[in-house]
Amino acid sequence: MNKVLVGCIVGFVVLLAAQPSSARKLAELIPGLYGGNGITLATDPAASHEAHFTVASMASINRLNEQIANQIGNFPFSSSISGFLFTFDPALGTFIPAVQDTLGPLFAERAPTLGRGKLNLNFAYTFFKYNTFAGQNLDNFTILARHDPDIIGLPDAREQFEFDAIRINLDIDMHVQIFSFAATYGLTDRLDVGLFIPITSVNMTVHSHASIVASSNNTLFPNVHRFDAQHPSDDTASGYAFGLGDIILRAKYNLLKGDVIDISGALLTKFATGSHSDFLGTGTTTIRPFLVLSRTLFNVLTPHLNLGYEFNLGRGNQSALEYVVGFDAGTAKFTVTAELLGSYEPAGEGIGDSIVTGSFGVKWNPWKQLVVSTNAQVPLNRKSGLRSDLIMTFGAEYSF
Repeated sequence: MNKVLVGCIVGFVVLLAAQPSSARKLAELIPGLYGGNGITLATDPAASHEAHFTVASMASINRLNEQIANQIGNFPFSSSISGFLFTFDPALGTFIPAVQDTLGPLFAERAPTLGRGKLNLNFAYTFFKYNTFAGQNLDNFTILARHDPDIIGLPDAREQFEFDAIRINLDIDMHVQIFSFAATYGLTDRLDVGLFIPITSVNMTVHSHASIVASSNNTLFPNVHRFDAQHPSDDTASGYAFGLGDIILRAKYNLLKGDVIDISGALLTKFATGSHSDFLGTGTTTIRPFLVLSRTLFNVLTPHLNLGYEFNLGRGNQSALEYVVGFDAGTAKFTVTAELLGSYEPAGEGIGDSIVTGSFGVKWNPWKQLVVSTNAQVPLNRKSGLRSDLIMTFGAEYSF
């Protein structure tokens, strides 16, 4: 029965992943504005030159594109641990639901494992809109295009009208939906293995408005640069992508069942199965070993800590210290959770090196081993990297 259920889910996911995305890659939308080779303007005939402006902050655009792909591909995913655990009853000769105090965390792991032969299936729907990049609102994101410096006078040095610039204001609207499927199976009483499959939808529209910034150094032709019908000041690009994200394999082994604390070791391997150029995946494989510590206190409160290091095999500078600290409190019928999700890149490039997010949610057991949940994530350091003001997740899981 368990194999049939897993097979149905995998088949459904493969069918969804086969759906087509837009022909134009999403990573090309912003760099491709105004033809993709800078901005060429109408000019005063007396100037006798082609007014070509290059995007001096192209590096910023590349970093923005990279952050979009990395953030979507690295979104927090549901815990592999079920809301229900199982223990072997020698008298009955089978596994029965263990006595539990809470339904567990949402995005963190807790140390106990499912139980040999037990299966947990999880579905989650996450949606959000990106709002800021490095603290700047995406509905008014500004970059500067500078004039080519070798039109008059000395080569590679700006003089006169070469000091003019173009300010480009971008309105970037990007909505993301993630449909995630997860399965966790207890190989032994102490060892769980799992599979996590995200299907991602990204809808992106970019509106651009350009304006000329005349320089006071331009005394020769102060009005030489202008927009006209053949050289418009506005441009728009849009695209849509839908498909398979980065698949994750995970395993957890319970190292210690103590009177004071429970400890497990875990390993996550994320494969670059999502399209990096369509913002569906990070484009690189990562491996994250980590420790899991948890303990139930007073029969109602379970604090937990996950601490590990994610090794990025394709881009070493993006390897990061990953941590989750929080608690879940309540009963086996209704549980509230609060977690701090953090990521820090010691060798990062200064944008998005430290991401800290607050997570708040509830879990409810309405029937048998069915658990439904809802969660909200909010940025705690909004000026770091690419951030959404609110990420919502709804989920459901069932244990067999």
